[in-house]
Amino acid sequence: MEVFKTFLFFGGFEEGQPQLADTIFFEGEWWLVASWLESNDTGQRIPERLVRLTGLQHQEVQGEEFRFLLNNALPISVYRGEEQEGYVIRNHPASLSAPGPSSIH
Repeated sequence: MEVFKTFLFFGGFEEGQPQLADTIFFEGEWWLVASWLESNDTGQRIPERLVRLTGLQHQEVQGEEFRFLLNNALPISVYRGEEQEGYVIRNHPASLSAPGPSSIH
């Protein structure tokens, strides 16, 4: 699984502090990885909680350490797993192994 970064700001907590969030392509859409599960034996990680990036206002950028820029602040409560209208959260998705597309354009 290929992991990219999204540059974003959280609303409701640490406002004004930019963050880089892990981002993956899963089931045909882009998702922010809010938390990971890691195997103690192998060190392999799988996403524990995802927030769908596809459908939120964002842009793909070039020449930066991140691939995406989220245009609006993401509520920290959503990132922590609280349901809110306008956001899609997935908990404990299936194993992920498919690579993402080279570009969303």
